[in-house]
Amino acid sequence: MAAAPLSVPIRPWVPRWLGILTAFVIMLPVILINGAYTGSAVEISSTLGVLGEDIRMAYYATAAGIAVSYPLVPDVRKAVTTKTVLLIDLLLQALLSFICAQTTQMDIVIVCSFWIGILKGFAMIEVINMVKPLFSPADIRSEFYAYFYPIVFSGGQLSIALTAQLAYHYQWQHMYYFIILLLLVAVMFVLLFFRYSRLPLRFPVHEIDGRSVLLISSVLLLSIYVATYGQMLDWFASKKLVVYTVLIPFLLWLFIHRQQTLPKPYLKLDVLNDIKPLVGYLYMMLAMFFSSTSTLVTNYVNTVLHVDNVHANLLYLGLIPGFAVGGAICYWWFRYQRWKFRFLIAGGMACFTAYLAILYFGISPDATYEILYLPTFLKGLGMMIIFIAFGIYVVEDLPPSLTIYNAFFLISFRSALAPALSTSFFSNLLYRLQQQGLTRLADHTTALDPLAAQQYDNALHSALAQGHGIDEAGQIATQSLYSTLQTQTMLLELKTIFGYLLIFAIVATVVSRFIPFHKTVKVRIVKTGEDMV
Repeated sequence: MAAAPLSVPIRPWVPRWLGILTAFVIMLPVILINGAYTGSAVEISSTLGVLGEDIRMAYYATAAGIAVSYPLVPDVRKAVTTKTVLLIDLLLQALLSFICAQTTQMDIVIVCSFWIGILKGFAMIEVINMVKPLFSPADIRSEFYAYFYPIVFSGGQLSIALTAQLAYHYQWQHMYYFIILLLLVAVMFVLLFFRYSRLPLRFPVHEIDGRSVLLISSVLLLSIYVATYGQMLDWFASKKLVVYTVLIPFLLWLFIHRQQTLPKPYLKLDVLNDIKPLVGYLYMMLAMFFSSTSTLVTNYVNTVLHVDNVHANLLYLGLIPGFAVGGAICYWWFRYQRWKFRFLIAGGMACFTAYLAILYFGISPDATYEILYLPTFLKGLGMMIIFIAFGIYVVEDLPPSLTIYNAFFLISFRSALAPALSTSFFSNLLYRLQQQGLTRLADHTTALDPLAAQQYDNALHSALAQGHGIDEAGQIATQSLYSTLQTQTMLLELKTIFGYLLIFAIVATVVSRFIPFHKTVKVRIVKTGEDMV
């Protein structure tokens, strides 16, 4: 069998294996890089005195930047070569990462994160162009996604776990330095092994609609800001959030009006005229909604099981086997198409149902950390099936020229808005339920309660035996009882949330089983489009 053609612009003397290695050396830092790493959130908060919301804002700003960059890709790639794009892109990402590591101002980190996202979008297109022939020589989208999606999403989980390790053993800045090192190695490979080519130096600045870019960037970032900081600023009690909430629909209306009146718009809204993309975006947001329950699992691991931050973040590695199995299932499913598409979707939703069922029935004060391995695997499996399946479904009826604009909507909904809104929803819901539950438990916790009285007496006698005075021992015993109530409240409210989510997931699974996504068992094989070249 002849080897697949290589799409890496290497020099004539460079062997094929080295060209492939060069593509993956470039790919590694591109999939790992982010403006802020949630795995070191605790260390950054304690070192800089910043809020967890600041770190999440920077993290989601990167995803927003990636989405904003995609509609600009065709104009930029016509003007500059792959080598030029990668050299400028990787060096700028290294510079921005260094700024993030050195600054103590989270506003600067958030701005740098957004620009890192834009640069990451351009670099990712070049990476896709290089590795696509290796993963799918026949240029079939389902084959490519089955390989590429698990690798990219695994890179995100690996960066979380790696960041936690580096922050624990060294400093939180070391993740940035590690990424800078990988970026510089990638630059060296580009300089050594990419062939020299020249295009006329004509960057299409006049063809880029800066106002549209500014408008949609503002809509995305303001939406993420309101969702992320809502709880901390007490939502609409904050004048800032009220102003931002009013601005979002106004700026969105200006953006839509501008796209409809320009002869060459920044973003073609024709993508939204087809029902398939809308259904696909809805399901991807639903998958991210279920996946964002990781914030609830983290609360359980830290508060109830008392697991440290490093091991809590290592749990994300359990998603990687699920990603791999999900990719393999989708590869087989779309290659042979023996059953209808809706069975695949129902299977993906069933994975989330099983994930939530295990959490609902399995979490308890006496449970172990290891019981979370299986539900984490199932969540990764469900995510990958839904993402790959609907990544193909949304472009089935789209003209190839519109797929690059579909990428904007897909990334905006799946990677920026859905996780920001879902995480905010679960954090606020858990906080409200905890306050109500703690009040109820405290009302019934008196000296007449034998269990509470016994725990108080045990803690009091223990503190006295350690040499504390009677007043100090009383405070210690009270604090011990309060901690127990907090743990019980956390557990009860987590079970309440997981219970309702389980019911919702069961309904979603059953409904997905009967939705007629396609009229036939076998459907047209979808080739790659402008979002991948």
